[in-house]
Amino acid sequence: MIGFTRAPSTLYSNLLRRNANAEMQTQLAKAEQELASGVKSDIYKSLGPSASEALNLNASLERDEAQIAANTLLGGRLDTMSGALGSMGEAIQRTLDLSIANAGTNGGTAAGIQTEAQASLDSLLSMANINYGGIPLFAGPSDGTSAIQDYDSARADTGLTPKAVIDGILAGGLDTAADAEARIAELDAIFDNTAADPDQTFDGLFFTGATGTAPMSVGIGDGITVTYGVQANDEAFRQVFQGLAMLAATDVSKIDDPAAYETWISTANDRLSAGLAGLLDSRMKLDTASARIDEASTRMEDRANLYKNRVAEMVEVDSYEAATTITTLETQLQASYAATARLSQLSFLNFMR
Repeated sequence: MIGFTRAPSTLYSNLLRRNANAEMQTQLAKAEQELASGVKSDIYKSLGPSASEALNLNASLERDEAQIAANTLLGGRLDTMSGALGSMGEAIQRTLDLSIANAGTNGGTAAGIQTEAQASLDSLLSMANINYGGIPLFAGPSDGTSAIQDYDSARADTGLTPKAVIDGILAGGLDTAADAEARIAELDAIFDNTAADPDQTFDGLFFTGATGTAPMSVGIGDGITVTYGVQANDEAFRQVFQGLAMLAATDVSKIDDPAAYETWISTANDRLSAGLAGLLDSRMKLDTASARIDEASTRMEDRANLYKNRVAEMVEVDSYEAATTITTLETQLQASYAATARLSQLSFLNFMR
């Protein structure tokens, strides 16, 4: 028995081949894209069940990178504050050294104390008003542009000038030890923030930042927080400001009474020494907080590198495998194109020969 098999038509064969070629061209374009980009063209489809892991890793990466960026800004702020405190300490120390050399009696260089104190006071005022990113560092959470009122300028809210108030107190004279003690008591009230007139307290006269604020606490990642906050109205600042103001406003070499001289200059030295120690302590705390921030950022950077490597393992394409796929697809396409070309040349006349 003779059987007949019906062969597919030439049109149908061409259609099948054309569809196959189109599919291979799509695969070839995909392979070329993956080879060029280094990652899979459809990442989450290719990952299958592992896609959730990739999503979680990417989310963690974004959180860590955002926290690292925030830590960089915070660390820069703290480092700038620490540097400013160091510069303040150097300026204060110069005045203190000269003043200590003349404590008790005029050591021969007492006439230079006032000039040195004025220079140190100017430096202290400048460094206390330093900004970082347009925000004053020592003003607390304030929306102002400075932390300390200019010594020779009147405040906009009260019209009082720090220098004028200090000079007014010293106008009473330092003729005796009792006079010196009285003037010191008046200055203590200002710089202790206990003066009867709130406009003539340190906060009302000198400080232009936010008063009554607690130290700031900031998260640095992984549930860790650091507490920091150095303001220009802290006790250490008020002490060094008082000591410098006492020496800058008076030429101690012209205090004739030895007891008044000793009382005045020794009190100024005590204020400067105590304040300088307080500023050093604040600087150490800032440096400790900055070190903790650096440690947290380093830890997150190391973790981010691990996450990136894991994600890369999941989404990156093996370049050798991609190149091999491209070569295979090109060979298949060439063979298909060749077969199509040969078939297109067939005719019934050729068959009859």
